[in-house]
Amino acid sequence: MYHLLLLLLVLLPFATADAHAAAFCNNATCGGQSIAYPFWLANSGPNCGYPGLGVSCNENTPILDVQFHQYRVLRIDYANRAVSLADVDAWNTTCPRLSFSLSVDPRSSLQLTPSNSNLTLLYNCKAGVSRPSAVKLDGCPEQSMAWYVLPDDDGATGDARAYGCEEAVTTPVLMSPRRPANPSLREALSGGFQMRYDDRSERCGACEQSGGRCRYGRIEEHGGTGFACVCDDGANKLRCGMYYAL
Repeated sequence: MYHLLLLLLVLLPFATADAHAAAFCNNATCGGQSIAYPFWLANSGPNCGYPGLGVSCNENTPILDVQFHQYRVLRIDYANRAVSLADVDAWNTTCPRLSFSLSVDPRSSLQLTPSNSNLTLLYNCKAGVSRPSAVKLDGCPEQSMAWYVLPDDDGATGDARAYGCEEAVTTPVLMSPRRPANPSLREALSGGFQMRYDDRSERCGACEQSGGRCRYGRIEEHGGTGFACVCDDGANKLRCGMYYAL
């Protein structure tokens, strides 16, 4: 009996450490890009991070879903809390057939930065777009009618009917070419755009100020779903230094 008690006393600290380690925030890598808090690797089980910042690793390419549309993660600037993204529909092509106009929810963890400008792409236009800044895209295999690009300073409305076109898609870009013809348009769209990330909830702010990291979703230590503040000693309910009563 004495030897059994001694063995339990030796093993107990390691078991406790393992339980706490399960609550820690795990980093990952995809395509050479570090995925670290507040981003997290999707489909990898409970992890730390903000809602909407789960990154999928598809064929060694980091992909982030923003409002149910996929964007390629070009780089994450953790020091300045910014992420650069490029629409997967526009990646490395001179004839981008975009399908989604990004409109950011003001309550989202991701917000566009002032560094961006907009390009509006007009598809299947029945007649020539009579605007001085409009640039026609030529030689695209999917074209049945004319495609045009309007730069940000054109004051484009995003209403396709105003230009006699079937569809208008507006996308942010960091590099807005003065004349967005096919080659420069590919460069601009592949260069992506920038968003800042921040968790706007008070409880996450309190958690981070106490030295913890926020976790949303299923909390294995307590059961159910919701919010937890992950600290060096495991997951706590609100912020580090607060413990559940036994």
